[in-house]
Amino acid sequence: MTARQFDPCTIVVTDSGLGGLSVYAAILEGLSRFTAPGSGINLVYVNAWPEKDRGYNHYPDMARKSAVFDRALAAMAALNPDILVIACNTLSVIYPHTDFCTTTRIPVHDIIGQGVNLVAGRLIPMPETGVILFGTPTTARSQVHAHGLIQKGIAADRIITQGCTGLAGAIERNPSDPAITTLIQNHADQAMAKGADQFQQVAAALCCTHFGYCENRFASALARHTGTPPLLLNPNQDLGKQVLIKIEAQGFLSAPGPMTDLNLQILSRVPLDSTRLQAYTALFEPRAPRVAAALKNYQYLPDLFHIPEQGDPSS
Repeated sequence: MTARQFDPCTIVVTDSGLGGLSVYAAILEGLSRFTAPGSGINLVYVNAWPEKDRGYNHYPDMARKSAVFDRALAAMAALNPDILVIACNTLSVIYPHTDFCTTTRIPVHDIIGQGVNLVAGRLIPMPETGVILFGTPTTARSQVHAHGLIQKGIAADRIITQGCTGLAGAIERNPSDPAITTLIQNHADQAMAKGADQFQQVAAALCCTHFGYCENRFASALARHTGTPPLLLNPNQDLGKQVLIKIEAQGFLSAPGPMTDLNLQILSRVPLDSTRLQAYTALFEPRAPRVAAALKNYQYLPDLFHIPEQGDPSS
């Protein structure tokens, strides 16, 4: 018998906020169909939002962003994960700039590659379709999705990148807030004005895990310009499926299920206010009740990781 057969498998999923809970739920759905050959599965969600009123997009430069995320990654490594899933496009952009990236032996999977593959796979056989890449300002400035698509043969004039200032934060606070509709409409209008109105068909790639909670509102905002629903591309579910394939290949799962020894935890450095908890609990209860229950019982850990002093990442 190997140690793997006795020790539980630990999967850590992280995002800056609660957007990545959709990936977490997708992984849980897949795990529920299997048994575990060892002592079960620990499925841990780490909300890496760093400060109550300040997220990674508020930091002035990549050096600061990577210094803070390094601390969060160190806290996740202390959980002894067998796999680490960065279910956040912004954090996936920051990750290569961290010291953790160059030293860790933990298998790390991020959402950007999944998103690029999803978009390219749909656009290659549809040459008349152009894509709008909706992301946070950090993701948009990096142009990482656009570069990846160009490397896969998608012409640059078929790609429009739209940074959505304030949208992820608004969805994070309350995905049901009616004001989000206006924000999405404004960003859709800006994207169409950049030349998307020339596309015969418009695809909308949701390059922020939060945006997947508002798919219908993105569709409506773009349909006002095109007259027909856009092709919506959301990599959240695909990332969950890919993680499941990886851990099954590593021998952590045995079919058929159902999984009986499955421990869920949600950890957060910042407190989650009652409005946010109620909104996300209501969102997940119909489709992923175990995620909703874990969210109600989340662990507020203000010392989960420490924010380094400005200008001194090593402090």
